[in-house]
Amino acid sequence: MAFRARATLFYALSREILMGQPRENPFKPIYAACNSGNSAHKLANLPDAPRYIDIELTNTCNFRCLMCPTGTHMQQRDSGFMSEETFNRVLEQIAPYKIPLRFIRWGEPTLHKQFVEFLTRAKALGIPLHMNTNGSKMDDALMDALLAIPLDSIKFSFQGVDAPSYEEMRNTDFFAELMDVIKALHAKRGDGRFPYLHVSTTITYEDAERVAAFRAAIEPYADMVTVGRTILEHMDPKSMRCSQKDLDTLLRLKDAESVVKKHPECPEVFDKLSINWDGSVSACCGDFDQQMVVGDINAQSLDAIWRSEQLNRYREMLAQMRHDELPLCRTCYDYMGLQTPGLQQT
Repeated sequence: MAFRARATLFYALSREILMGQPRENPFKPIYAACNSGNSAHKLANLPDAPRYIDIELTNTCNFRCLMCPTGTHMQQRDSGFMSEETFNRVLEQIAPYKIPLRFIRWGEPTLHKQFVEFLTRAKALGIPLHMNTNGSKMDDALMDALLAIPLDSIKFSFQGVDAPSYEEMRNTDFFAELMDVIKALHAKRGDGRFPYLHVSTTITYEDAERVAAFRAAIEPYADMVTVGRTILEHMDPKSMRCSQKDLDTLLRLKDAESVVKKHPECPEVFDKLSINWDGSVSACCGDFDQQMVVGDINAQSLDAIWRSEQLNRYREMLAQMRHDELPLCRTCYDYMGLQTPGLQQT
């Protein structure tokens, strides 16, 4: 099948952890296709359809993370949950191509009441599936349901590398519980192939010793562990609705921000689309307030959106590395591929 997806382009810090028989990420061929060529090459060799699509089942979340526009109530657009009608429209459009879906974006997907039902229906069409989660709703029943589908790939999102740094950024004491969730799913999967287990975190000031300790603790229970740098530049304290304590913490963390501020070759506009809960379609994974909307899946065909004049304009600008002319792209940096000196790569 020509149309395949990638989960992320930023795997420079990644290391696959092989337990017994090697387990390969089912999305690996998709990543390889999306990693081939620079932006100019991609502009000249655009695929006929997105290689993958990000689905936002909801833009609500039960966490109040300081690096997130959802958690800090900086996000201004309406909150809601994707309707069955809109999801059916997505399936109708992608079914002929078997375009893979990632259930991620600006909310916690497991909060959607039809989450398992939607994944099951997509899988029945032969569509590869990935999801990101904070793990808070991952009980035994949900784990069993995901194994039964089966889900192809799952990423558990941390922040920091230990309980204090996790709680500082995520505003909740769930570090130890999340470790237990991952261990439980790993045990339930056993020797099964799916889902591929990916653990991801980002850091601000944590040193190499703390990062190494985190890796040592979680690597036996994951197929891949990635550590990147937290980006906070997009967070506007004036637009946030949070406590003074949270605001003070965020400002302190912004001062400690350690990401190398270099714009990446854009991985978004040439390979994928992002569909919000209401059916609006964005060109950018970082678009939390509909600043780069290029269509509406409820009113337009996937093909029309993919070939739209507005999206082609974004492609031309980013192929020329004109990030600073676009508000969202201006604060977009390669948070996984670049590191500051002093943090040992593994």
